[in-house]
Amino acid sequence: MKGFGLSQKGGVMDFKQLQSEIIDHRRNLHKIPELGFLVYKTAAYLKEVMSNYDCTIETVATTGLACLFDFNKEETIAFRADMDALPIEENTGLSYCSTHLGAMHACGHDGHMATMLGFAHLLDSYKKTMRPVNCNVLIIFQPAEETIDGAQAIVDSKILEKYKVKSIFGMHLWPMLEKGEIASRPGPMMAKSTEVSITIEGESSHCGEPEKGIDALQAACDFVNKIYEFKDLYVQDRSILKFGHMVSGTVRNAISPYTKIEGTMRTFQDRTWDILARAMKHLGESIEKAYGVTFSLDLSKSHPAVINDEELYMKVKPYLNTLNYVELRRPVMIAEDFSCFEKVLPGIFFFLGTGTGIPLHSKDFNFDDSILIEGVRLFDTILTGTSDSLA
Repeated sequence: MKGFGLSQKGGVMDFKQLQSEIIDHRRNLHKIPELGFLVYKTAAYLKEVMSNYDCTIETVATTGLACLFDFNKEETIAFRADMDALPIEENTGLSYCSTHLGAMHACGHDGHMATMLGFAHLLDSYKKTMRPVNCNVLIIFQPAEETIDGAQAIVDSKILEKYKVKSIFGMHLWPMLEKGEIASRPGPMMAKSTEVSITIEGESSHCGEPEKGIDALQAACDFVNKIYEFKDLYVQDRSILKFGHMVSGTVRNAISPYTKIEGTMRTFQDRTWDILARAMKHLGESIEKAYGVTFSLDLSKSHPAVINDEELYMKVKPYLNTLNYVELRRPVMIAEDFSCFEKVLPGIFFFLGTGTGIPLHSKDFNFDDSILIEGVRLFDTILTGTSDSLA
């Protein structure tokens, strides 16, 4: 079994130098968080760094990058890092905190990109030293993960077919794992995520004459209580259905003519999704009859569960034992649009522990960026494992 290039005595690169380089990248990227597909400064930074390496660079999905390290092989494996930040005002007090008002890398995507830049540097060294690699490597920098549109845009671009990609890998920082620990599992790993949007239309009247109005707010509250009760009583499979945002009415003393509630549904099984979707539809119809409102349900925006390919996992797993690796006991309810890649390719998604316990999407989110070198070790170990399986 081949070792990790950085750790070999007299190896191709200096471990500490690369680690320091990755930390610098992370902090530079942390300063310039951008949202959705509008990651122009981020893309420019990545492209400038990648242009130093022996790879071809192609723009994809508006602001994403596809960077091919061509080792003159028939097949290619891909590695993906997400680029976008969150609309959160940072509260870390870091010397390299966000310089963009109202935006923050509160989900570790700055770390994901920095790790991938470090891996790219390692791949470049393999090309320069003509180290044998039995497949080409495609590095994908993907925008709009948080808005769940970016991965599908990459898939739709046909870049994976263009470079004959046979499998794909990704990684996410994970605060609830020990610092530097790597984890994954075969099969289901992260939940299917569906955005639930409901509008209820009634008729306004003065609160002093409520009989003249149709109360959309009351109908909405009744709907939420009843769908929660239904789920608790009749849905046994592991799942989530919660509403976190409501907009209703105009003034305090008028019956609300309009209510919009927004939530999220997380499932692993298609049958669970179907049960909850049908329940919301049927309950909405009964709410219409009971209150005289108009009820509208939108479940159109979603992405599938992260399901790691079991055969690919078993090929790679023996190599993971050289790392600080643990296998997750059960999947998590948080979602990731890496799942869109796994619908068209065998793939494996990993967690890299920060050990902080600070939740993702927190205004205080931070981590010791020295751990990011472990992500490079992971990717290089995967490259070794998949290359050996192709040899």
